[in-house]
Amino acid sequence: MSFASIQFDRKGEINIRARVVDVFPLLCPKREEEWIPGWECETIWSHSGYNEEGAIFRTAKPYGTELYWNTIKYDILGGVVDFLITAPYRYMFRFKIYVASANDGLLTLSFSQTFTSVSEEGNDLLNQYKKEDFAGRLRNLGEFMDQYLLNQPRNEKQ
Repeated sequence: MSFASIQFDRKGEINIRARVVDVFPLLCPKREEEWIPGWECETIWSHSGYNEEGAIFRTAKPYGTELYWNTIKYDILGGVVDFLITAPYRYMFRFKIYVASANDGLLTLSFSQTFTSVSEEGNDLLNQYKKEDFAGRLRNLGEFMDQYLLNQPRNEKQ
């Protein structure tokens, strides 16, 4: 059996005018149903039902295949969410989100993804993903999040 795995990285960032306390809980596969149109997620395991270390979720969008999300790190104080995501028999990817405050009231959300195929079918999918407009995808996410946050009552307590 001769299989040559492929791997690629992609990075990007968006800026949101919001507070960490408002944005961080939205960095959850289940909570994304609230602010990303068409998003669907099933919570497989979580004490809270939402994102936390050790939580496991299942989605089928946006990558067109069933994905299992395992939360490796969920640290609001450190400003990092780290997932290991598996598309069974196709590929795996590490997905990290870093949240950093700026002095001007903006948050910078930095996204880092490393995809690795585990099959020829995975190679085909990853070759498609490499061509994707990742910056455009992130812009859309930023717009969805901005719109959602604009329509939420703001709790002034921090």
